[in-house]
Amino acid sequence: MKTHPFKPILDSQTQGMLIGTLPPDTAPFYYSNSRNTRLWDLLYSVKNNLREITKGSNELSEKEKIDLLYSMNLGMCDMIYTYDRKKENSVQDSDIIPMSYLDVAKTIRNTNVSTLYFVYKNSAKWFLHALKSKSPVSCNSLHYDIKDGHFADVWLNDKPMRCILLPSPLSRGRKGETLAVKLEVYRKFLQLHI
Repeated sequence: MKTHPFKPILDSQTQGMLIGTLPPDTAPFYYSNSRNTRLWDLLYSVKNNLREITKGSNELSEKEKIDLLYSMNLGMCDMIYTYDRKKENSVQDSDIIPMSYLDVAKTIRNTNVSTLYFVYKNSAKWFLHALKSKSPVSCNSLHYDIKDGHFADVWLNDKPMRCILLPSPLSRGRKGETLAVKLEVYRKFLQLHI
């Protein structure tokens, strides 16, 4: 059994949490394992109100990435806390064998978080499953009908939370979902906190 390699990132000013699934075991930091993972490029472009998506933001230092999040009043964590994998060094969520979920309510307690942003549909599925206090299961076993954008409102720590599914930050996307389209969706939802 392995434990998630990174601590959640947030401070007292955090208003929105970006929630993923689990990084590959070789990732040096959240969303930094590949040039094809464009989350940092998307965030940098939103923060700086750029019309084009920058390249290479995954190479920013860990401190620069954390500073970028904080400048946008965002935090970051993943749903899977302890786990194993069907295949060593796999990057596929379907190969994750979750042992425990991150306690999102505990993680964001005593913060100003009011919106949870899921960057992968599987992270949203695992979150909804965790709310039922059930034992973790493979993402392939979960059947939730989650739509892009605002898909649910939940109560955590006696506060309402908006749940938003953002487009996957990978370079590739569904048909017609270009990086430019993804940038506009990220801009629409994330600029609320800047």
